[in-house]
Amino acid sequence: MFALVGVQLAVTLLVSAFCYLVWDGAAGVSLLLGGLSYTVPTLVAVLLLKFFYSRPAFAGAVFLASEILKIILAGFAAVAVFYLYGGLREMFFIAGLLLVSHLVFLLFLKVYRYGK
Repeated sequence: MFALVGVQLAVTLLVSAFCYLVWDGAAGVSLLLGGLSYTVPTLVAVLLLKFFYSRPAFAGAVFLASEILKIILAGFAAVAVFYLYGGLREMFFIAGLLLVSHLVFLLFLKVYRYGK
């Protein structure tokens, strides 16, 4: 599970660096903040799942709680970024958020089941 967070972080850093070089600094920072708005809550959810790994009786409830917590934390992070960062470029922020949040689908559904 930590590998997925690492992939999310790596993709966020690479794409934000690309946007920083191609467009401008505000675009790169906005994409980075959008990606981190989802990557950090995902890390919190993974840590919660890791903490309860040795208690399989709680597996379903902990998974549901971690997903709800991830959504709530991602929403709070997005609102905080919109409120605190004045030079935000909304298109790049949303692109970073969508890229990281849909990376799971792109990796697992396309790579492992390509052509099936």
